[in-house]
Amino acid sequence: MKVTRPVVWLALILLLAVRLPAQVKFNGYLSFEYLKSQKDGFYPTGTFSNLNGGAVVSGVISGPLSFAAEALFNQNDQFSLHQAYVNLQASNLFSFKIGLFEVPFGRFNRYARPAENETVFRPLPFHFFPYRWSDVGLSWEGSYSFIYYSVYAVNGVSADENGYLETPAKDINKNKGVGGRLAFRLGEGFEAGGSFYSGKYDETNSKNIRFEGFDLIWVTIGWEVKGEYVRTEVKHPFLNQTLDFDGYYFTLIMFFNRFKPYFSYQYSMLPDSRLDDEQALPFNVLIESMVKKDRKAIGFKWDFLDNFYAKFEFDWNKEKSLDKESQLKDNGYCIQLGFVF
Repeated sequence: MKVTRPVVWLALILLLAVRLPAQVKFNGYLSFEYLKSQKDGFYPTGTFSNLNGGAVVSGVISGPLSFAAEALFNQNDQFSLHQAYVNLQASNLFSFKIGLFEVPFGRFNRYARPAENETVFRPLPFHFFPYRWSDVGLSWEGSYSFIYYSVYAVNGVSADENGYLETPAKDINKNKGVGGRLAFRLGEGFEAGGSFYSGKYDETNSKNIRFEGFDLIWVTIGWEVKGEYVRTEVKHPFLNQTLDFDGYYFTLIMFFNRFKPYFSYQYSMLPDSRLDDEQALPFNVLIESMVKKDRKAIGFKWDFLDNFYAKFEFDWNKEKSLDKESQLKDNGYCIQLGFVF
């Protein structure tokens, strides 16, 4: 999406916001990183990189009717409108969104802002679909007792001219992507859910892609455990067969006031043994095979001020598809500094 389009849309939303009689909330965030890897990694010389930020405006239009919008930018001068929707909260059972919104697939996709995710890099399985996946359509979310649910219909992911998945502003076929999530919340701290998505990714409306997932989170006073499993099933455009790939992660976090050490184990099938975590493109439907990779990450998140935080992480990477003599030397460490308001 070109720079001018999201800027114009955000300006219109802000103009609407300041004219509303109700209180309007403005929030934002900013982060950047220092990355250093061994010789076979993407950052062998060390680099400052990944300056990213976002601005969020939300408010009440009237009664149960509200709105929200979010714009993103990065150091490559790329601006994008990430969300812009109207929400009708009729009751706990019925909440409807219309517009551009984050797809409710699993948990990570809707809690992936830098300050919300403990690890510096996104977990390995989340290279299957576009990072921070959002799309245009409508959704219905709600809850009853300990049951939480969401269903949606959107334009759907499609493959660009090089085969990479994307979510263009205009649907390329007659098919609409559909999906949902069903979760069970037991007590105050435990939730487990399952998600799915299905849609056509090609202009001929004949090639299907499906995502399936399972997620859980368990929070106590002193620690938190969370994880997610993602499986992709895609009909290959030329091989006349359906391929499937999967991955998962789990993270254990301990709480010591503002200091949160963590350990994360991640496994995924990826298009290549070497991975540029922050700049990697999403899944490519032309790929015939994937390589297996796992990562052990240890680090901490320190909220040293109310609005400022720092993260440090060391990653041990292993290419499970390679023999011992061919293993890459691509371990590394990273530092992230961030600001939220």
